[in-house]
Amino acid sequence: MNGSIYERELMAILSGNGKVIGRVSKKLDFISRESYHHMENNPFYVTRAAGSKGADIVATRYDISMVIEVKSSQFPVLTFSSSSGKNQEQAERVGEKCSRSGLFLTYAFRLKNAEGDPWMVFRVPGNPRGNARRLYGILPEIEITKNKNFVMKWERGFPLHSLLQYLKESE
Repeated sequence: MNGSIYERELMAILSGNGKVIGRVSKKLDFISRESYHHMENNPFYVTRAAGSKGADIVATRYDISMVIEVKSSQFPVLTFSSSSGKNQEQAERVGEKCSRSGLFLTYAFRLKNAEGDPWMVFRVPGNPRGNARRLYGILPEIEITKNKNFVMKWERGFPLHSLLQYLKESE
C-alpha cells in the first residue's frame, strides 16, 4: 500500500465510513473501538487538499478544524530533511500558514503492520486560538533534531483512538 491508500483510510475514518472504521478498529479494545465508531454519527467534513505542496487533508466540523499531513512508513521513526524529500520546508511553510490563521498543522503517522491502533498524531509548533488551542495542548509536539529537522517517533505519538475519545468527550 502506498501513502495515498493510508490518506484515504484516514479520510474515511474521520468522515465516519463504517466499513473502514470496522476494518481498522476490529483488533482494538472495546473503548478504543467505540471511539472510532463514534465518528459514524459525528463525522468531519473531510477534503483532500489539491496538489502536494500543502497539507493532505482538511477536516472540519461544528467544533474543530484540523489541517492534517499524512505520513506512513514500515519504520517507527520518520526524519524530515530538505535533502531526503521528507518536506521539511513544506511542514514549516504550512505550519506557519496554519499558525497565522489560528490553527495548527497536525501530522498523522500510520505505521504499517502495527499491532493495535496503527495511527499516531503529532502537532507542529504553532500558535492556535479558540477550540484549536485545547486540542493543540493534548497532542505531543513533533520532535526537532539538533540539525533543526522534524522527526516523528511513532511510539511517542498520540493514538488516533485517544484523539477520537477526546473529541467525543468534549462534545
